[in-house]
Amino acid sequence: MNTHDIHDPTVTPSETSTANAQSPSTGAINRAPTRVKGVRAVIIGAILCVLVLMSGAGFYAWKDTHSTPTVTLYRATTQLATQDIGGGGLLYPRQQLDISYPIAEHVETVLVKPGDRVSPNSALMQLDPTKLNAQIAQAANDLAAAQVYLNTVSTTTRNPVTIASAQQAYDNAKNRYDSLVAEASSPTLRNGTLISPMSGVVTAVDINSGEAFNAGMTLITIMDESSMIVHMEVPLSNLGQVSVGQTAMVTPSSQSSVSFPGRVASIIPQANADTATFEVWVEVPNPDGLLLPGMSAFVSVEYSLTALAVPRLAVLDLDLDPTVFVVRNDQAYVRQVHVVGRSISTIYIDAGISNGDMVVVVGIDSLQNGEKVVVGGIEG
Repeated sequence: MNTHDIHDPTVTPSETSTANAQSPSTGAINRAPTRVKGVRAVIIGAILCVLVLMSGAGFYAWKDTHSTPTVTLYRATTQLATQDIGGGGLLYPRQQLDISYPIAEHVETVLVKPGDRVSPNSALMQLDPTKLNAQIAQAANDLAAAQVYLNTVSTTTRNPVTIASAQQAYDNAKNRYDSLVAEASSPTLRNGTLISPMSGVVTAVDINSGEAFNAGMTLITIMDESSMIVHMEVPLSNLGQVSVGQTAMVTPSSQSSVSFPGRVASIIPQANADTATFEVWVEVPNPDGLLLPGMSAFVSVEYSLTALAVPRLAVLDLDLDPTVFVVRNDQAYVRQVHVVGRSISTIYIDAGISNGDMVVVVGIDSLQNGEKVVVGGIEG
């Protein structure tokens, strides 16, 4: 074996390294894996940094979103409160009397005119009593004749039908006579003069002196305006809260700056299906005559109630579906409640919560049912 083929002493080690480095094929193959590994390491490191940053930001965002809310509570307590029930209505006179006469007659003189004030026994008009007296005399004669006939048939015949007919004729004659005598001695008639049975104001005179009138015709109207009655419409939801004798304040629409004290006089037990109301009559003294029939007025009736009191801020959706948040064991729970009254700052509740319950007054807007809370303070 030729040792020259194995090692050429003319070629130095440095030349051999240079030659290998300058070889285009063997040099590229040796350097490529090193460069790829470095780029990959840089990219992977960058991605890991981004992921770390994103996960950290998401954690703090999640932590901020799900932080436990701090709330302020109020202890619901039972209280006695005064509330008002409001409603509108029209004014009517306390009493109005249409004076008539049961038989046709002739008026000699009318003694009053509309607007005159009268008192009991005041003369209203002078009548001609001729017809009344004549009718009383005729009724007396008819009664006497009926009595004679009844006596006769009762003793001369045994026919029950004839006797019954005679008895009926006598009864009719007596009723007619008694009615006329009662009219002649009526409190509204004295010696042929119609008199007033009450105090009031003459609001209408429907006949003149010298005229005749028919039986039952209204001659004079008298109105007692010393007290007025407001026919007030009250929502059916307040039916159990109004009672006779309750105090009230009446404010006429034409005098909104003035209110008159009154009281509930009557409750009409009938509902108005169209308006979902019932009628309450409120009596109002009217000594100065400032209230007139036909006026419209607003009435406020005062009543007392016992209910749980909470601040207005504690009640959500007050007018449609009132609810509150009650906190128990550091968790907030939604409770539907029934509102029975309210003031400027307080809501009165009779169902849905209990005496001593802790309701949320601050921090209520973003609460969820069953959510964990931190109690920052307690009021009430």
